[in-house]
Amino acid sequence: MSAIGFCTGIAGPSRDLLVRRAATARFGQAAFGRVYGFVYSGLDLGLAMAPVIFGQMMDGGHFSHVLIGIAVLQTLAIFTALRVGKAV
Repeated sequence: MSAIGFCTGIAGPSRDLLVRRAATARFGQAAFGRVYGFVYSGLDLGLAMAPVIFGQMMDGGHFSHVLIGIAVLQTLAIFTALRVGKAV
């Protein structure tokens, strides 16, 4: 649990800096709050929906589908972050 907390603590600020840099570079300083709110609303929605979706898969005994789904979503997240980093 300590390692999970440590890694989450490291990832959080870098994610925040990525969002800040992308928002201000594309839309200017005035749009920063709107972009930040949109991103974090999406994170909240994903955090709320993932247990429902993956929980149903686990209840159905499709454990490999859960791992594949997580791998796909993580890969999409990595490529999205790389794309934002290049666009800035």
